[in-house]
Amino acid sequence: MPSPAKPFVVSLVALVTFSFGVAPAVASETIDMSPVAASSPAVTVEAQSLNTLGDPTSLPAISSVLELSEAANASHNFDVEATIAAATAEVGTSRATGWGQPGECIVSAQRWIQAGGGAWTGGGDPVSNYNGALRLPLSDVQRGDIIQYENLAFPTSWVSGVHTVLVTGVNEDGTLSIIESNNPGGSGLVGANDSWTPSPPAGFQAVVWRF
Repeated sequence: MPSPAKPFVVSLVALVTFSFGVAPAVASETIDMSPVAASSPAVTVEAQSLNTLGDPTSLPAISSVLELSEAANASHNFDVEATIAAATAEVGTSRATGWGQPGECIVSAQRWIQAGGGAWTGGGDPVSNYNGALRLPLSDVQRGDIIQYENLAFPTSWVSGVHTVLVTGVNEDGTLSIIESNNPGGSGLVGANDSWTPSPPAGFQAVVWRF
């Protein structure tokens, strides 16, 4: 009687023989394990790059520097002495105040500049008033310039704190001589101060204008 296990043993032997005789579908990549390949030191190459752009806002353009220098040294286009004389003649007097009235600070400053032949023809707001004038930093102020207190958030608005003065001298100690109108506010009074330092209210800046 045939043994029932014999067919199973025959099948198992055939399967093992077939497995060792067939090549794998994907051959492994040959790895060079020679002493030379194994002992060769690895070399790390660090990539380098040159940034030729830099920060375009870090330095002003040469043309801008020259323009600022030329503006700071620009002369006045009117008779400064005649303007100061006209303002000085009004010291101690007062005029009506209100929109466009002669006692207002900016209206008075305009009157004095025009007395010296200056072309102050702008109007409207604290910025457009100075159409045709040079806007300069406080460090470049000169005798005959106008200093305007300008609101940082609303520079073109007549908000409380806006004020205008005429510079009549620059002192060695850094203070200024000025003539102004309507100080205290509402008085329309013209006064002089020979040791004045700009002190704009919070949220304002002092801007120099030159006609």
